[in-house]
Amino acid sequence: MPAPAVDGEVARLAALHDLQVLDSPPDPDFDAVVELASQICGTPMALVSLIDADRQWFKAQVGPGLQQTNRDASFCAHTITGRDVLEVPDATADPRFADNPAVTGDPAVRFYAGVPIAVEGGHHVGSLCVIDTQPRDLSAQQRQALRALARHAAALMELRRYASHAAEIAEQQRRLDRMKDSFLNAVTHELRTPLSSIAGYLELLLDSDSPDPATTHRFLTVMQRNSDRLRRLVDDLVLIARLNHDGIGLNLTTLDLAELTYQLVQSSRPLAAAKQITMLEHTSSPLPVLGDIKRLSHAVNHLIFNAVKFTDAGGAITISTDSTAGEPTLTITDTGVGIAPGDIPHLFDRFYRTPDADTRADQGIGIGLSIAKAIIDAHHGSLHLTSEPGRGTTVRIILPTGD
Repeated sequence: MPAPAVDGEVARLAALHDLQVLDSPPDPDFDAVVELASQICGTPMALVSLIDADRQWFKAQVGPGLQQTNRDASFCAHTITGRDVLEVPDATADPRFADNPAVTGDPAVRFYAGVPIAVEGGHHVGSLCVIDTQPRDLSAQQRQALRALARHAAALMELRRYASHAAEIAEQQRRLDRMKDSFLNAVTHELRTPLSSIAGYLELLLDSDSPDPATTHRFLTVMQRNSDRLRRLVDDLVLIARLNHDGIGLNLTTLDLAELTYQLVQSSRPLAAAKQITMLEHTSSPLPVLGDIKRLSHAVNHLIFNAVKFTDAGGAITISTDSTAGEPTLTITDTGVGIAPGDIPHLFDRFYRTPDADTRADQGIGIGLSIAKAIIDAHHGSLHLTSEPGRGTTVRIILPTGD
């Protein structure tokens, strides 16, 4: 069999796999194609054959009863290298096929005629062929019919590819619509809740003729906390908007990842303590990295906040820094609720919230992880997440060294 050009073969195989026809269930439309080809050409065997990297797989067949064969023994692998009908009147007299196992053994092929199945881009993904156990020739009308049926087989494959892609696009659109609804609900909640709290405390202060200083201070503290929550939300939304246009600008300096992490852990301890979560920190050794302290603080704060948010009272969060294979690494491990395997591929999608987060009515609009990953990516670092439902989550950041 002639060796195909490497680039052309790669493109051909890509086109074949994009059709999503290989190893698909039987289809009556393709069965009708081979039955008609067998009847028109008067042969006991007919095949719609697809040529994969190392095998010939039959989408439809009249005859041999095999699902696939080795590509090296395939007549159709020769057919796809041509442009028109490949006709072999007597295989025993053809040096290309005389010692082929299908000729010397079952099913004792003598006659073969095949037409390439050409799909969009001109790629020959397989062939429609007819086979006989007796030497013979096709008439001009039979060859013409075989060409027409091969074009019909190609059209069937294209239609199924379009239908499959349309279904995928429709499902993606439905998922985007669900994310949009979830985002709008979350943003509305995240804006309305602190605003309602601030308005309520302001009303209490304004309605009081002479509020005592302690009460005033307590009310103002709550109002400040809620205003900080609003500010963080607005900052995150502005940053997401910038990512769509300008990317993240960095002010790079050499900094100590261990010291930065230590400071962020200390500032997060009150939040963890309020939920009765133990926070453990191991960041003693200096760990120089090249980074933007403001952006890295933003990313790590998001990750620590997530760990606290999804860990219940009595749980623990361990935060450590080290150098693995010379790469500065920050690891955050919690004993929280964990993440379902089906949600993990979408965690870094903007505005994605897991069903569990919605059920628990947790704060957030689904942009924290996407922002954290964008910041780490901008530093030419990497962010890795592993999780097990009911057991917890581990997030690992690896950054370039600052040496």
